[in-house]
Amino acid sequence: MRRNTASAHDLAPLVLELARALRARRAHPPEHPVVAEALARTAAAWRAAGSAELVARAGRLEHGDGRPLEGAGAAEVASELCARGAERLLLRGEPTPAELSLLLETLVREPAALAAAGGAAAALRAGGAHGVELLGPTPKSDAPAAAEPSDANSFLGQHIAELVKLLAELERCDDIAGYNLIANKVEVSVDVLVRAKRVLDGYRAAIVYARHATTPGVRGDALRREAGERLRRLATSETLLDAVVEQACVATGLASVQANQVLIAIGTPAVGALLRHCAAARDASRERAAQTLIAMGDAALVAVVDDLRSGVPERARRAARLLGEMQNPRGVEFLADALRADDVALAREAARALARIPTDSAVAALVAGLRLAPAVAETCAGCLGGVRQTQAARALGELLDLERDVPDGLRREAIRSLGRLASAEALNRLKRVLDHAPFLGRARFRALRVAAAQAIGQIGGPVAIQALAPHARRGDAEVRQACAEAVRRIERAMAEK
Repeated sequence: MRRNTASAHDLAPLVLELARALRARRAHPPEHPVVAEALARTAAAWRAAGSAELVARAGRLEHGDGRPLEGAGAAEVASELCARGAERLLLRGEPTPAELSLLLETLVREPAALAAAGGAAAALRAGGAHGVELLGPTPKSDAPAAAEPSDANSFLGQHIAELVKLLAELERCDDIAGYNLIANKVEVSVDVLVRAKRVLDGYRAAIVYARHATTPGVRGDALRREAGERLRRLATSETLLDAVVEQACVATGLASVQANQVLIAIGTPAVGALLRHCAAARDASRERAAQTLIAMGDAALVAVVDDLRSGVPERARRAARLLGEMQNPRGVEFLADALRADDVALAREAARALARIPTDSAVAALVAGLRLAPAVAETCAGCLGGVRQTQAARALGELLDLERDVPDGLRREAIRSLGRLASAEALNRLKRVLDHAPFLGRARFRALRVAAAQAIGQIGGPVAIQALAPHARRGDAEVRQACAEAVRRIERAMAEK
């Protein structure tokens, strides 16, 4: 009886939906609605195609008669089948949700754990599947000539199968001597696969190492130390590291969690790959990379500081932003040095980073920055407006001493920051500026008084209205208008509460 009743064209939707279902299951638990919906679509595609035989070769999927399947998802399905030692997937009869779910669970299990349980075919049989079957490699003498893999693919297939077997042995190993013997063989297989761009298989090996290195109580301390050292040796492959970072920052669910565990277990050697990802990525992916760097703590700090001191403007600015996101107190001294950099853009990034680190020394560095070049000093003043510490309000208030020689731009930034701080001391300082209306030189202070009125309006409340009311009725026209508008805003805000 023929195993395929569908053409290669008819099988394309089934392969695509199966690939989508695999992605959905990697991201969500089995009972999640997204997984259920993906399974329903796969079942419909199976029903439309009829009986099917899919043959997995290294990097490609074939129709049962040897013709390649080129559609979307084909390479992904082939990779998952090969990684689990399955060469053929047979689908026959009417699809049932239980059998499809069992197939999906089998194809998302870790290859090493699956091999230890007897393999993919055994897992399906044990689950009671009848319409779904996975078969291992067919001997060359029995296979059609058109379906025979090339020498290169056969060589890679052997290494993948060997790696799966070795990883299963590594999971069961409890002594250092045996561990080292198996681990040496794993490293050779991983090196071959990484060089051949089969990075995903090498990445799975890294996960197994990371489990040994990071799971207390599962292995003895000596074996976990050895596993950690082996993991760091494995991480010398830049290609493999980039693959793990991609999985950690782009994927979601369990796949992302496992990849993050690998990176944290690797430690310092992984930081460079994470920094490269931060340079190229955007939005959520970059955020995940930064979160991993934060989790790595001091292991990441040295490499980020090296980038800060690199002398390459873009790298240094990116490092300053990362130090702010990491919020590591040990980064304060390096950011304080960067405030004095010739690159003004870097100095301003350093100021913004310091404002994110909640320590007295970070605030002290920003206060010291008020005495630097105007552009940097203004940024420091603006950053202090988000710091709820007494020394911040005091330093900003001192800039409003109209007897001192302070640039007007810096004073205006200090006024805006005091408005955001909204403390009693801030209100008193702002009121002094608003009340300062000398008979001579009034125009010189007009802009500062208008800014003070706006900042008092931002503080709000009855006390702010009392400070603004006298100037809303008389005096300089621009100041009067600014005070009247501020009073109206405060009254509206109070009425809405």
